[in-house]
Amino acid sequence: MQHFTRRETVILTRTSLTRLAYLARTGVIVPMTNDEDAVRQVYYTWEQILELRAIRLLRRQVSLQMIRKILAFLEGTGCGALHDKHLVIKDGEVHWVQPQANMEPQVVQVAAKANCHVGQLNLMTLPSLMNLADEIWETARSSNVIDFESFRQRVVPFRPR
Repeated sequence: MQHFTRRETVILTRTSLTRLAYLARTGVIVPMTNDEDAVRQVYYTWEQILELRAIRLLRRQVSLQMIRKILAFLEGTGCGALHDKHLVIKDGEVHWVQPQANMEPQVVQVAAKANCHVGQLNLMTLPSLMNLADEIWETARSSNVIDFESFRQRVVPFRPR
């Protein structure tokens, strides 16, 4: 298992030592410690690095209290880590979109400001992805903003030294 020091974790997660200490103190992300050395070392796993990055991105849209609710829900249902979930945030509610093989995706409300309807399965209808992709490409082709041909002509191929 790969381990990262505090300094490496700060660099990889683009967070601060203060934030790492706060998350450890509140029990959100608790690092491993090595008490065998004379100096107590703190290490983070790759999973924790990914969780810290996910928390940092989520923090832009929701409060840390809401993130704690999301983590508590995922832990309580045994659904694993935060970093590999597709979350949709709207009007103070956080929904988890679970892709299903050959079926419509399932959408579960995992957090809300008032904690009502948490765990509720929501019906979500999505347009066919193929139709959506076709519409996007057609819009891009007819767009005056992007001229793909002139862009291709201006691109300089990468040549390693």
